[in-house]
Amino acid sequence: MKQFINVKTMDGELKRTEIRRGVGFRLTTKEMILLREDVSYHIYLDDILGVISREEDETGIYQEKVGDTKVAHHFGASSYKIVATKLRMYNRSGMVERGSSTLFTQLSAGFSKQLLELLNA
Repeated sequence: MKQFINVKTMDGELKRTEIRRGVGFRLTTKEMILLREDVSYHIYLDDILGVISREEDETGIYQEKVGDTKVAHHFGASSYKIVATKLRMYNRSGMVERGSSTLFTQLSAGFSKQLLELLNA
């Protein structure tokens, strides 16, 4: 069993928990947490500016240019871009808070629907 990077005690009422393909997802009335073996991400819902669904292209590869480097991301049909004013990253060394950030992840239909409902509440 995989050991996720632990995130501080959650705020709000727990609404959904999922584990898919080695990634954990938690959603409360106040925050979203994405858990991985090497790093976990914690975003307060109030800090989310937008959640953008990415339509799957034929190759399943999304490329972006970072400086002079092209970065390829391989995603499935339920890929989302989450833009936030700040997020917290947890790794084995501790926690780092980042300012404006974009997180790419795959969300199940149920998780994304519930996240959007909470954001629109």
